[in-house]
Amino acid sequence: MDEEKLLWREKFKVRAYEAGHDGRVKFQAIFNYLQEAASNHAAALKLAKTDLDAMGLTWILSRFHLQVFRYPFWNEKIIVETWPSKKEGLFALRDFEAFDEKERRVALATSSWMMIDFKERRPVRLPKFIADYENHARGRAIDDPFDRLPELQEVHAEKSFQVRLSDLDMNQHVNSTIYLDWALEAVPDEIRKKYQLQAMEANYRAESVYGQRVQSQVQINNKDAQQVVWHRLLRVDDQKEICRLISSWQAK
Repeated sequence: MDEEKLLWREKFKVRAYEAGHDGRVKFQAIFNYLQEAASNHAAALKLAKTDLDAMGLTWILSRFHLQVFRYPFWNEKIIVETWPSKKEGLFALRDFEAFDEKERRVALATSSWMMIDFKERRPVRLPKFIADYENHARGRAIDDPFDRLPELQEVHAEKSFQVRLSDLDMNQHVNSTIYLDWALEAVPDEIRKKYQLQAMEANYRAESVYGQRVQSQVQINNKDAQQVVWHRLLRVDDQKEICRLISSWQAK
């Protein structure tokens, strides 16, 4: 396929409701911009959820790794570039690069997606034509092999949540951004005050649906000027681990 079609560029304006108490865009909002750009590009390539509905299939985010270098202020513009980078077994990889209007790098990200049977909720093999949708010229934004994330050994802080209707997406389960909200809510205030979130990695392991209760647990690992926090999200009713994450925090 023409490589021009395999690169998507979209501009986003930081809205007031996407800014935090310091007037800068929230980490979750940047993640949402990436998801929106990815969805719009998939639609342009005729690979969006609406295109897969007739086949009873849908896309599910499996892994992501997002690094943020600068948090733009309210009303600033963020330009997102995204492209399908590689096919690996059952997974289609998609990468991202984001800039502000002065061409300063805002973020880099890479992600891994599975195609599942919507009714059976089981992974399926990617169609062979997916191999035509690889932007070899851009490659990976972050060369992450998506190794297994560490499992919590201790619980230093935790919070619980109940899934609301507003947490659900078009696949009828909790949207991936909500998982970030839950994970970050359990991070103690003393870290938030002294450190800024620099990067986050996530492995989505199971879904959660309306009415379920979820426990967000963290283990804090001190590394001088950096804090590395391991996260675990559990469904309370069956203690199933639904997401495992790592967040990295740099001293302000």
